[in-house]
Amino acid sequence: MTEMKEGGGTGDMMAMMGQMMPKMMEEMKAEDMMAMMSQMMPVMMEQCHAKMSPDEMGKMMHEMMPKMMDTCFSMMDSEQRRGMLGMCRGMLDQMETKYSA
Repeated sequence: MTEMKEGGGTGDMMAMMGQMMPKMMEEMKAEDMMAMMSQMMPVMMEQCHAKMSPDEMGKMMHEMMPKMMDTCFSMMDSEQRRGMLGMCRGMLDQMETKYSA
């Protein structure tokens, strides 16, 4: 975590995450992983925002969001998928209202 907060470029962070994730997945309970991710994401996004232009950030989201979502949705059953799709649509509607004013 300290290395993520203190430095390294985006490539360094991705390499570190690639090394950390398999070990974390083996050792952590789901609730612990969710708590850790909720703490890590703001830090990671701040780092990205500080080092990337808005266009670069948009490109990263454009490339990563579909991959992440496809991976997550592929692991769900149809009922879970429907619920998550509804939640995602609601979140996008909220973001549109919040940031399109």
